[in-house]
Amino acid sequence: MTVSSSKESFPIVRQFFVALLWFAFSAQWTTVLSVIVPDQVASIAGPDSASKEGLSGTVLAAGAVVALIVAPLAGALSDRTRNPRGRRRPFLIVGVIGSCIGLMLMAPFGPGSSLAIYAIAFLNLTFWWNWMAGAYAGMVPDVVPEGAQGVASAWINIMTAVGTGLGNLLVAILYAPHHPTAVLAAVAGISLACLLLTLNRVKEPPSAGADSAFELRAFLRSFLIDPRAHQNFYWVLVTRLFVNMGVWSISTTLLFYLEDVIGVAQAVNVLPALVAAGAILSIPASLVAVWFSSRHGVIVIVKITSWVMVVATICYVLIPFRPHFALFAPAVLLFFVGWGAYQAVDWALALKVLPSRAFAGKDMGIWHIAFVLPLIIGPAVTGWLVSFLRLFVSAGVAYMGAFAIATLWFVLAATLIGRVRLSGAA
Repeated sequence: MTVSSSKESFPIVRQFFVALLWFAFSAQWTTVLSVIVPDQVASIAGPDSASKEGLSGTVLAAGAVVALIVAPLAGALSDRTRNPRGRRRPFLIVGVIGSCIGLMLMAPFGPGSSLAIYAIAFLNLTFWWNWMAGAYAGMVPDVVPEGAQGVASAWINIMTAVGTGLGNLLVAILYAPHHPTAVLAAVAGISLACLLLTLNRVKEPPSAGADSAFELRAFLRSFLIDPRAHQNFYWVLVTRLFVNMGVWSISTTLLFYLEDVIGVAQAVNVLPALVAAGAILSIPASLVAVWFSSRHGVIVIVKITSWVMVVATICYVLIPFRPHFALFAPAVLLFFVGWGAYQAVDWALALKVLPSRAFAGKDMGIWHIAFVLPLIIGPAVTGWLVSFLRLFVSAGVAYMGAFAIATLWFVLAATLIGRVRLSGAA
């Protein structure tokens, strides 16, 4: 199995095309998870349903269970694939095409639809998302030289921010409540275009396939990484899990928070515009984070950005005392600046602690668990907690309690990242 040499030059234009597919992925999932799924679930359950938050969180959690299994599996299988044009390529093609079909299958759902069938359609979409994402995560260390991986992490985050901004801008312009077809078609078209450009411009090293015949027991054992030999890898997993617990506990309920606590009538259009603005602000924050980390190390940036998200989340907790959009908007922007700067070094930190470059797909798939496991726990717990508390107290108090828990996740991440020990100034 061939991987790129650390001595190979890697110009900016190649960084751009490596990160391009993640741009398309971000345009999809940030809009689908934060706006389209909550809105469609609310339309199916009824906009006045007392359990809409819990139902939305449960649908998202079910999708994350699929992701938890599929991403590491796709990464590990792509490690073993024989292909003269690259071992990740077949997975990227099938995953993107499958996700585009899956997006369009979600379009017809609205008032009167079956919530169970809608959940199945979302599970199908999640499967193809992660079939692509598991292989893509392995492709990055395959094609990016070790000395360029910090810059690659920044480029992936910049493209994440641009994709998030574009996706939410499309929602703000094209989305009518309970009518997602135009937005879903637009992001599907973007994904296909980015796939074609990636396949054309990103040259993977040829892969001769696995060194040994497939054996199920050995394959499953390969997912068990010795924590004593790879402590840094596990601490990165733990802290990344806590950060994403906070992120997904908040971001998947912000639409309802804006409607029920702040009192904004057209929240389905206002929130995407605000998220797009936050994504744009996260780009310069990312560049500053990369510059700062090159001088002071990645760990310092992870710690600082986690504390920034703590401050923003505390603002969410306090806003119900005086609910006003003028207080909500700056908190959202601050949150996205912190999250964007965190993501700028997120991939770089993972690549520094990767147990094996030869099996990067599997290892990055395991790392991806720290992204999707919070999607199982965070939205469901937060959603049902809010649904329960608002029945007995109020929406404001319910969200204060839920977001206080989210604050704790960021505090744990900021505290425990100090356990990671990297050589030199890394």
